[in-house]
Amino acid sequence: MAKAPMPAETLVDRYGPHLNYVPPGGWANESRHPAERLVKTHCCFCGQQCGIQLKVRGNQVIGFEPWEEFPFNRGMLCPKGVKRYLQANHPDRLLDPLLRTENGFRVATWDEALDFTARRLREIQERHGRDAVAVYGGASLTTEKAYLLGKFARVALGTRHIDYNGRLCMVSAGTAYKLAFGVDRSPIPWSDIPKAQVLLIAGSNVADCSPITTDYVWRCRDNGGKLIVIDPRMTPITRNADLYLPVRPGTDVILLMSLLHVILRDGLEDREFIEKGTSGFEPVAESSENTIRSALRNRLACRRTQSKRRHTGPGKPSAPSRCTRAASSINRKASRTVRPSSICVSPPATSVAKARAAR
Repeated sequence: MAKAPMPAETLVDRYGPHLNYVPPGGWANESRHPAERLVKTHCCFCGQQCGIQLKVRGNQVIGFEPWEEFPFNRGMLCPKGVKRYLQANHPDRLLDPLLRTENGFRVATWDEALDFTARRLREIQERHGRDAVAVYGGASLTTEKAYLLGKFARVALGTRHIDYNGRLCMVSAGTAYKLAFGVDRSPIPWSDIPKAQVLLIAGSNVADCSPITTDYVWRCRDNGGKLIVIDPRMTPITRNADLYLPVRPGTDVILLMSLLHVILRDGLEDREFIEKGTSGFEPVAESSENTIRSALRNRLACRRTQSKRRHTGPGKPSAPSRCTRAASSINRKASRTVRPSSICVSPPATSVAKARAAR
């Protein structure tokens, strides 16, 4: 394991983290020297991409203005979005490459840093093979950057190992949506949420992780909609739920498939919608009861094993793609009773590897 090149206190003093609450020029400076222009853009902190107007003076971002005409957030921002503009001139921001030495880090030129990186990558691959190097991207990359990163991994480096942080959440959801609706994303627009008669939130800490969506939930409630929350944790949104189901980890698929079974048993499904807007209905319908029985048998067997060992604890989370697919199946079969939208689901963020192992 690599050792720190200097004491931790020295590293923090030089490179942070430091707080930054004051924009360039201070708070009072804007009254004497107002912004030269407003630049309309998006907050990049999460996938909701809220609209924001940045105030620019001298090619520096000095503040922001609400973009009230933007349809999604209508000028509202969460705490992360409010402070986003302070990052551009943050004292901890690295503006030059740093090379590690025995005495710490030193500033290097871009050519020197790129040559060093290319040389070390080549040495590692010559010694351990091309697949010894992996590339990890991010969900905030533009389409063009994601394409370029893929080409860099497969063509320049010749490695098969390339991934991004969506593997832990969005990939499983996209897989389930593809199986249920034929598209790899939610077919329900955010504008439908306030119109829903029933809103089901499963495994999503909406208030902390996507605060702007909370406004859509409250508008749904104001319009008479009912809120159901399924989550092992008592998140802030649960305090306002009409029904809170604190399921144990690992039982989410059992619960969702049980709901699906009741919908089919009592004839609550919308056959016309199923035929027009979904795919793979019959296999799911046939498997719902068997899935419940199998899951319960597995849980009971697991409990007996744990009790023999005198150990009790939560089971591992259910496969996220299966969880999302089950919830999507409820959505498409119950659309008659909760139109125009019915379910807002964010399943537990576990890896696809765990999902495959759970099968």
